[in-house]
Amino acid sequence: MALRLIKILPPKNTEDLEQLFDDDNVVDYWIEQTDSGQKSITLLADVELTEKILNDLDSKFSESDDFRIVLLPVAATIPKHEVEDVEKEDEGGEAKKDDDRVKRISREELYEDIKEVVDISWVYLVLIALSCIVAANGLIRNSPAMVIGAMVIAPILGPNVGLALATTLGDKALLKRSLKSIAYGFSLGMVLSIAMGFLFALDPEVYEIESRTVVSFADIALGLAAGVAGCLSFTRGISAAVIGVMVAVALLPPMVATGLLLGSGMYELAFGAGLLTLTYIICVNLAGVLTFLVQGIRPNDFSEQKDGEEFSRYAIIIWVSLLVMLAGIIYWQFVLE
Repeated sequence: MALRLIKILPPKNTEDLEQLFDDDNVVDYWIEQTDSGQKSITLLADVELTEKILNDLDSKFSESDDFRIVLLPVAATIPKHEVEDVEKEDEGGEAKKDDDRVKRISREELYEDIKEVVDISWVYLVLIALSCIVAANGLIRNSPAMVIGAMVIAPILGPNVGLALATTLGDKALLKRSLKSIAYGFSLGMVLSIAMGFLFALDPEVYEIESRTVVSFADIALGLAAGVAGCLSFTRGISAAVIGVMVAVALLPPMVATGLLLGSGMYELAFGAGLLTLTYIICVNLAGVLTFLVQGIRPNDFSEQKDGEEFSRYAIIIWVSLLVMLAGIIYWQFVLE
C-alpha cells in the first residue's frame, strides 16, 4: 500500500507533541527542531489513513493560524513497510475491521490533484484543438485508429471530474473553474469541428460517424461507467491518463461528429450526435457525484458540509431529471422507428 509523508509545523509553544497523533495510525515519526526554534513533526503513514490524521490535526489546531501541514507522496521506504490486517474489538469483544481507513487518497490530496487539471492553460487549449483535429480526420476517413489517438491526447477527464467534486464539496470556486474549463474546451472543439465540416466533404454513412448519430440506452450505461472509472482513477491515486481515454471515448467523438455534421448542413444527424454528447455529459457528471458520495468524500467544516450537501442534492436532482428526459427522448425515438 502507498505511503505518505506528513510534515507538521505546530503552533509555537505546543506541548506534548507526541499526543498530537495516534501511534496506531502512523508507521513511524520524527520530532525535530528547526533553525528558528520551532519544533516540527514528520509522520510516515498509510495513504488510507492520512485523511483521518489530517482531520484530527486540523481540529486540534483550529483555534490557531500559526501552523502548517504538508503532505508528500513516498516513492519507497527501507526497510519495507509490511501491511498488517489491523483489527479492533467492539463492545461485545468481537473483532472488527479498522474503519479509519478510507480506501482512497485523502480529500485534501484529491482536491489538489483535481485543482491542477481544471485550470485553463495554453497547453490545455492546444491539446483540445489537436485532439479535435485528429478525431475529425478519423471520423471523416472512417479510421478507428485516428479516433483512438485523439482520445489519448484529449484532456477532457479533469474538468468533468472537477465539476463532480465541486458539487460534492460545495466548492463554488472549483465549480466556476471547472465550468469555465469545460465551456472553453467544448467551445473550441465545436468551432474547429464546424469549420472542418464546412471545409471538407463528409459522408454521413461511414460507420465512425453514423454510429454516433443515434442514442440508445446502452450509451447511458457507457456514460455512467466512464464517470465512475474517471473518479475512481483520482480517488485511488491511479494514473488518470489511461482512464481518461475511457471518458474521451464517451465525450470527444460525438462532440466532434456534432460539429462536423453542423458544418456540413446535416442538421437532423447533428441533432442525434448532439443528443448523444449531452447524454454522456450528464451520465459522467452524475456518476462522478455519486461515486464521491459513496466513497465518503465530504467537506470537513460543518458549515461547508451544509453547503456541500445542498450542492450535491441539487446536482443529483438536476442530473437525474435531465437523464430521465433524455431517456424519454430515446424511448420515443425507438417507438417512432
